[in-house]
Amino acid sequence: MAKLRLTDTWLSAVTDPGDYSDTIESCLKVRVARTGAKTFSAVRKLGGKTVRVRIGAYPEIGLREARARAGEFREMRALAPTPAARAEEVADAVSASAANFFHDYVADMQARGVTSYGRVKGTLIDGKYALLPFLVARHGGMPRAGDVTIQDLQAWMAESYARSPNYAPHLRSYIVTAWKWAVKNRYDYRGGARDYGITYNIAEQLPTTPKNKPGDRFLSNDELKALWHTLDENHPTHRVLKLMIAMGGLRVTEVTMSLAANWRDGWLLLPETKNGRSHQLPITRTAAPLVARCLELAHPRSPYLLSNPRDPEEPLTMAAISRGAKRLNKQLKLPDWNPRDLRRTMKTHLIDAGVDERWLDIWHNHGQTASVARKHYIRAEYADLKRDVAEAIDGWLGPLVLKR
Repeated sequence: MAKLRLTDTWLSAVTDPGDYSDTIESCLKVRVARTGAKTFSAVRKLGGKTVRVRIGAYPEIGLREARARAGEFREMRALAPTPAARAEEVADAVSASAANFFHDYVADMQARGVTSYGRVKGTLIDGKYALLPFLVARHGGMPRAGDVTIQDLQAWMAESYARSPNYAPHLRSYIVTAWKWAVKNRYDYRGGARDYGITYNIAEQLPTTPKNKPGDRFLSNDELKALWHTLDENHPTHRVLKLMIAMGGLRVTEVTMSLAANWRDGWLLLPETKNGRSHQLPITRTAAPLVARCLELAHPRSPYLLSNPRDPEEPLTMAAISRGAKRLNKQLKLPDWNPRDLRRTMKTHLIDAGVDERWLDIWHNHGQTASVARKHYIRAEYADLKRDVAEAIDGWLGPLVLKR
């Protein structure tokens, strides 16, 4: 029996009859018939006997799934009594596993061009506190997707909430959407149905977290001053928070998702923001040395100004920033606040200092609701107006944060 690394290219082209063994998954074999038909099977010794289980024909069964089924067969300690029952047992165990469910869901997101697939992958599969390893540890092995209970999800969410209450709602939305996708796939009538053993969306039973109302929390002058002088510019999440303050209350994502190339020639140039529009801001004098420090510390292989230390090709996550804020809260013994409160804090203090609220709306990319004629007129004023706002931010921050 020839041994080689099976690939889709080779499987599509091979015509020579015979049995071939995969060097990646030792139990996986493929038999090529004289007619050209190719059939996967899994073969192993069990109880002193060689046992073969038919997996299915290629390409109806893909190479990835065939390897997964062969791997599941290799791990089994007992088998069903008949060949047909054994084949069904292996197929059920693999196709409906939590791992296959999560991997298929993330692959589908990536194929559809959903930009958040990386964050979802980290949440479900390979992040530090991902759901999949939690389920494996809780069940003592890989569970079937249909065997995951609401109690499992509740326990994982409880741990996540204890680490970062502000980020827990995002995690809930990720798993609710994943389970919704599985149910939709089960009942897909267009020929793409796949049954993961999930009949309804159990994740929807998890309670939602009420959102903070605008104005619920903003930091006082003393609190903001204490925070500023505690922030360590060598710490990536601290640099995010400090840059949000120094730039007059940028959104968290406007800092974390910005590329190093977006900060140039004294301006922050964002090609797209939360409202779908581009946005340009002059870099304040307070922020300029911090931006220079961020560029100095930026990872050479990352496009981001502030990259994820664990994966430089990804930005810092909201979870990491929320955890950093939580640790700062404990250190400074401040009433609870979250990173988004810094935007409200800066706007509130600047308005109190006499800065025109309409100017701040433009600075925060909210001031674009005028008539068409007025919009064109305002755009001509924007550069000078934004420079005026930058001066006002520096004027208010200077005495507060630049002097002990």
